[in-house]
Amino acid sequence: MFNLQKLAQEIERVRVHLHELVEQKSGNLIDPEVAEVSIQLDKLIVEYERVKMRNVRR
Repeated sequence: MFNLQKLAQEIERVRVHLHELVEQKSGNLIDPEVAEVSIQLDKLIVEYERVKMRNVRR
């Protein structure tokens, strides 16, 4: 499992990749590749929040 710092770094890496990909696809947000990376980013954010909540409860 990732710790918060590593998750934050991975979120930022994927976010930058998504931004660059959207630019490459001329802003086409429904491109399958863009959607796939967006879903990956969403999952990382959800995992970050889960880990953060677990740490708060301790």
